[in-house]
Amino acid sequence: MKLIRKLNFKSLVYTFIIVGGFTFLIFRADLVPFVGTYLSGNLDGPQSTLNPDGLDNHLGPIAQSHYDSFMLTLWVTALLCITVGGPLVYAIFAFKEKPGYDPKKDKLPTQTHGNTLVEGGAILYSTLLLLVIAFWPWGKMKIPSIAGIPYFFEGKTNIEGVPKLDGADNAMEINVYGHQWWFSFHYPEHGLVTSNEIVFPTHTPVKINLRTEDVIHSFWLPKIAGKVDLMPGQVNSMWWYAEKEGNYSGQCAEFCGDSPAYMLFRGHATSQEKFDKWIKTQLELAKVEEKGEETFVSFGQGNPRKLTSKEQYGEQLFNGKKVPAYLKEKGHADNKIACNRCHALGAMPQPTWPNPNLNHFAERTTIAAAWLNMGADEIKRWIQQPGKVKPGNRMWRDFATQYELIDENTTQDLFNREQTERNAYHSFLTDEEAEAIAAFLLTLKHPDAPDWGLPPLKPSKTSADVEKDVQVSSTADADKLAQN
Repeated sequence: MKLIRKLNFKSLVYTFIIVGGFTFLIFRADLVPFVGTYLSGNLDGPQSTLNPDGLDNHLGPIAQSHYDSFMLTLWVTALLCITVGGPLVYAIFAFKEKPGYDPKKDKLPTQTHGNTLVEGGAILYSTLLLLVIAFWPWGKMKIPSIAGIPYFFEGKTNIEGVPKLDGADNAMEINVYGHQWWFSFHYPEHGLVTSNEIVFPTHTPVKINLRTEDVIHSFWLPKIAGKVDLMPGQVNSMWWYAEKEGNYSGQCAEFCGDSPAYMLFRGHATSQEKFDKWIKTQLELAKVEEKGEETFVSFGQGNPRKLTSKEQYGEQLFNGKKVPAYLKEKGHADNKIACNRCHALGAMPQPTWPNPNLNHFAERTTIAAAWLNMGADEIKRWIQQPGKVKPGNRMWRDFATQYELIDENTTQDLFNREQTERNAYHSFLTDEEAEAIAAFLLTLKHPDAPDWGLPPLKPSKTSADVEKDVQVSSTADADKLAQN
């Protein structure tokens, strides 16, 4: 009672407001207009590990174990905020310098240094909370944080009924290769290489082997599992397990150069039957054949599809049989930006091939390393002005070099030189040429290929949205770029 009488109730009110408000923000910052957007980082997005409702109220078991550990840590943080932050805030208000205090006349309170009981209690309290975080089986998965580490990296656990990789007879392997700035996926069991969209069966443990062909990248599919770095000169690994079919959003989570924010990919979790069908169709490569004045596209032993005049013109540009108008104006007799100079079509590339494989291009849900949804208008903009859609990409560099817009030294320092900035939005193809190539690319779809449904980008990011995303920061720069 004596202690209660000594309490400063005005300071208690301030403490309740400040500590209570901060504790609320720990859990529900997303509910606070404007402020919550910055504090919570848009937790409802398609790539958030903290949004279990992102796909049919369900997270993958590995992602769920991460979520459980995070929520336990969050509760411990809230407890610390109240039990440590509360007394601190109270002391700031209750024991601040009183009005009228004169240091020359008034006597200071007794000054002390150190308190063995308080210091020992704080150490014991902190240790206890760390043990709770490490060993308490919290949440849906009931996997303690300390046991979640080998579970995430190696798929090992002694908990019954929890999916695991260790000892699984039906486990499959997928090799992931990081490039600047996109991912390729190699299925060694099937001899298949594909790009930017990874397909895997549900209810099957999948071991992911991670390699990089250039710099450090980070592979992250939040709804399925955590992130692991791809390190030059070594192979890192992780594993996946999906229980529900769906399309997932992922990306490189490392600052890996000019275009890391645009280095996205898509994960398609599907049934074993649909996965087997996808493998079968993927191994039947696109084949382009000319018969007289007509051109056909076919897959495997399927019936050839006759190309329209527009699609045929696109195929000729794609394979370097026609020269773009702008190159002709510069006196070039051959197509130095032909798509087939970099992109595989009609053959299976090596897993380390530095450019995306286009054999089944139109079967994908996205383009430009998953930055845009698949569509004729988006393909046109991407191949016509790659520097405007995805700043820093290698296709822009190669185009600009062939068009003599940048010199050899500039390519070593992308988007940091005046000539590079001046030509960043250059259109390398006419509307007719870009539309023709887009039309041809949309024929690269196996008639029996599975349909993955709508991509996870909703609503679709349009060309107008992308232009807005990559606007230059000043009117002067905008005027200069507009001249291109």
